[in-house]
Amino acid sequence: METVIKKLSEIEVAAKKIMDNANAELKVLDARMQENSDAFDAQVEADTRRRLGELRDNLEKENNAALKKLKDDTEKGLSYLNQYYEEHHEALADEIVKKIIGV
Repeated sequence: METVIKKLSEIEVAAKKIMDNANAELKVLDARMQENSDAFDAQVEADTRRRLGELRDNLEKENNAALKKLKDDTEKGLSYLNQYYEEHHEALADEIVKKIIGV
Protein backbone atom coordinates (compact mmCIF):
# COMPACT_ATOMS: atom_id res chain seq x y z
CA MET A 1 0.00 0.00 0.00
CA GLU A 2 2.85 2.28 0.87
CA THR A 3 4.44 1.71 -2.56
CA VAL A 4 1.16 2.63 -4.26
CA ILE A 5 1.01 5.89 -2.31
CA LYS A 6 4.67 6.54 -3.12
CA LYS A 7 4.02 5.88 -6.84
CA LEU A 8 0.95 8.17 -6.79
CA SER A 9 3.03 10.88 -5.14
CA GLU A 10 5.74 10.49 -7.78
CA ILE A 11 3.10 10.65 -10.52
CA GLU A 12 1.63 13.81 -8.94
CA VAL A 13 5.10 15.45 -8.79
CA ALA A 14 5.77 14.50 -12.41
CA ALA A 15 2.35 15.81 -13.48
CA LYS A 16 3.01 19.11 -11.65
CA LYS A 17 6.39 19.44 -13.45
CA ILE A 18 4.69 18.78 -16.79
CA MET A 19 2.01 21.39 -16.03
CA ASP A 20 4.64 23.92 -14.89
CA ASN A 21 6.65 23.35 -18.07
CA ALA A 22 3.49 23.65 -20.20
CA ASN A 23 2.58 26.93 -18.47
CA ALA A 24 6.11 28.27 -18.98
CA GLU A 25 5.99 27.33 -22.67
CA LEU A 26 2.56 28.94 -22.93
CA LYS A 27 3.94 32.18 -21.49
CA VAL A 28 6.83 32.11 -23.96
CA LEU A 29 4.44 31.48 -26.86
CA ASP A 30 2.13 34.23 -25.63
CA ALA A 31 5.04 36.69 -25.46
CA ARG A 32 6.20 35.64 -28.94
CA MET A 33 2.67 36.08 -30.31
CA GLN A 34 2.46 39.52 -28.71
CA GLU A 35 5.79 40.50 -30.30
CA ASN A 36 4.62 39.27 -33.69
CA SER A 37 1.33 41.11 -33.29
CA ASP A 38 3.11 44.32 -32.27
CA ALA A 39 5.53 44.01 -35.21
CA PHE A 40 2.63 43.42 -37.59
CA ASP A 41 0.73 46.41 -36.21
CA ALA A 42 3.82 48.61 -36.57
CA GLN A 43 4.35 47.43 -40.15
CA VAL A 44 0.70 48.05 -41.06
CA GLU A 45 0.85 51.50 -39.50
CA ALA A 46 4.07 52.34 -41.37
CA ASP A 47 2.61 51.08 -44.66
CA THR A 48 -0.59 53.03 -44.06
CA ARG A 49 1.32 56.24 -43.29
CA ARG A 50 3.46 55.78 -46.41
CA ARG A 51 0.44 55.12 -48.62
CA LEU A 52 -1.48 58.06 -47.15
CA GLY A 53 1.54 60.27 -47.80
CA GLU A 54 1.67 59.11 -51.41
CA LEU A 55 -2.06 59.70 -51.84
CA ARG A 56 -1.79 63.13 -50.22
CA ASP A 57 1.12 64.07 -52.51
CA ASN A 58 -0.75 62.87 -55.61
CA LEU A 59 -3.88 64.74 -54.58
CA GLU A 60 -1.86 67.90 -53.97
CA LYS A 61 -0.26 67.59 -57.43
CA GLU A 62 -3.68 67.10 -59.03
CA ASN A 63 -5.11 70.09 -57.15
CA ASN A 64 -2.15 72.27 -58.13
CA ALA A 65 -2.53 71.24 -61.76
CA ALA A 66 -6.27 71.98 -61.67
CA LEU A 67 -5.65 75.37 -60.03
CA LYS A 68 -2.99 76.22 -62.61
CA LYS A 69 -5.37 75.30 -65.44
CA LEU A 70 -8.15 77.37 -63.88
CA LYS A 71 -5.77 80.33 -63.46
CA ASP A 72 -4.53 80.00 -67.06
CA ASP A 73 -8.09 79.74 -68.39
CA THR A 74 -9.16 82.76 -66.35
CA GLU A 75 -6.19 84.79 -67.57
CA LYS A 76 -6.97 83.82 -71.19
CA GLY A 77 -10.60 84.86 -70.67
CA LEU A 78 -9.61 88.19 -69.16
CA SER A 79 -7.06 88.75 -71.90
CA TYR A 80 -9.72 88.07 -74.52
CA LEU A 81 -12.17 90.44 -72.81
CA ASN A 82 -9.51 93.18 -72.59
CA GLN A 83 -8.58 92.73 -76.24
CA TYR A 84 -12.25 92.75 -77.27
CA TYR A 85 -12.83 95.91 -75.25
CA GLU A 86 -9.78 97.63 -76.77
CA GLU A 87 -10.96 96.77 -80.27
CA HIS A 88 -14.65 97.58 -79.73
CA HIS A 89 -14.86 100.08 -76.89
CA GLU A 90 -16.17 102.87 -79.12
CA ALA A 91 -18.93 100.70 -80.55
CA LEU A 92 -19.80 99.43 -77.07
CA ALA A 93 -19.93 102.97 -75.70
CA ASP A 94 -22.13 104.11 -78.64
CA GLU A 95 -24.48 101.19 -78.02
CA ILE A 96 -24.74 102.02 -74.31
CA VAL A 97 -25.47 105.68 -75.07
CA LYS A 98 -28.16 104.70 -77.61
CA LYS A 99 -29.83 102.43 -75.05
CA ILE A 100 -29.73 105.19 -72.44
CA ILE A 101 -31.23 107.86 -74.65
CA GLY A 102 -33.65 105.43 -76.29
CA VAL A 103 -32.58 105.74 -79.90
